[in-house]
Amino acid sequence: MKTVLKNGNVYYHGSIQLLDVEITDERITQIGKDLHGDHVIDCTNLLVTPGFVDLHVHLREPGFEHKGTIQTETLSAKYGGYSYLVAMANTKPCMDNEQTIADFQKRVEKDSAIHTFTYSAITKDLKGEELVDFESNSHFDIVKGFSDDGKGVQNKEMMAYAMKEAKKNNSIIVAHCEDESELSPGACINLSKLSQENGLVGINNASEYNHVRRDLELSEEIGNRYHICHISTKETVSALRKYRAKGLPVSGEACPHHLILTDENIKNLNPDYKMNPPLRSKDDLNALIEGINDGTVTCISTDHAPHSVEEKQKPIDQAPFGIIGNQHAFSLVYTYLVKKGIIKLETVLKCMTTNPSQVIGLDHDLEVGKLANIAIIDLDEEYTITKDNIKSKACNTPFLNTQCFGVTKYHILDGHIDKL
Repeated sequence: MKTVLKNGNVYYHGSIQLLDVEITDERITQIGKDLHGDHVIDCTNLLVTPGFVDLHVHLREPGFEHKGTIQTETLSAKYGGYSYLVAMANTKPCMDNEQTIADFQKRVEKDSAIHTFTYSAITKDLKGEELVDFESNSHFDIVKGFSDDGKGVQNKEMMAYAMKEAKKNNSIIVAHCEDESELSPGACINLSKLSQENGLVGINNASEYNHVRRDLELSEEIGNRYHICHISTKETVSALRKYRAKGLPVSGEACPHHLILTDENIKNLNPDYKMNPPLRSKDDLNALIEGINDGTVTCISTDHAPHSVEEKQKPIDQAPFGIIGNQHAFSLVYTYLVKKGIIKLETVLKCMTTNPSQVIGLDHDLEVGKLANIAIIDLDEEYTITKDNIKSKACNTPFLNTQCFGVTKYHILDGHIDKL
């Protein structure tokens, strides 16, 4: 059967164009004007885009199902317009061996609402002491790279070995950059006036950019693919810009919360504002936005990290780091950055579709012959983020009761159309 998405504002070849899209079975078969099909979806005034790709998600399964599951957190992503995501390896057991990865793959096949991949850990149990078997873990199609996210690889020689192994296996290092020598026990929010006034241990910028600079230098020597997780500091943006200007295969991502909020937005020391890296200064936020706009920071990822209500109700210095984000990422960025003229819609779409696809070697775009993985979004429909409409198992977000524009109306996965 042929389905035609009619009169949509289609993100196609880098711009928004008034077009029809024909889907036959699981693939896109025509893109043009005046197309006709057996089934027509009227997309007048709706955005038709490649489904989003999230390079940074914590699904919590296996081991932490009280926080979230593959089923709940991928459903959340589906409602956010995502076609693909990559899960982090800090599960229990850790995603560091063939048996755990094979088990995860079976769970995904059974329960995932969208295409779901994982990273293998870099070091066994994220301890930074012994490398995983890069060759064995790379054999799984579901493994899209190597990351110890949640922990930084503290030893420079260990990171160098990891980069060499990743290069040997044509894979990528996805790095959580955190220099623990810069951190004091109990550190919970950005080092700033707010932390000092409230007697809280602050997290300085160097805890991030020390490892960024170290790793970029190593990556230039070794020649491997390297991606920086959740960039939050102006120094990181500057360092990445320098090395990308050399034409090296290095990239980085920003999260919506770091593009929209600063530590000045933290209300009443609410632990739902606690994430790692923390909300930073206005100067850091502005540097991130500049990095998105000039192509230094090429991806927008969520670092979606569900926690139980009980865990997040603890005081901010005791509550765990992390917030949910994949259901509302596009809406928040569209509402608070695109509609305000800070970032162009086309730039956001590129950073959420084709750019992250390229980082992990995914063949994904809205193009004839490719799989029909598409999101159809009403940019004019407004809604409020509430506990009642969150699809995640968790509700730990600083954006509760925030009004947004941009509702996913249809989700198309390999040609299968769901009206949401």
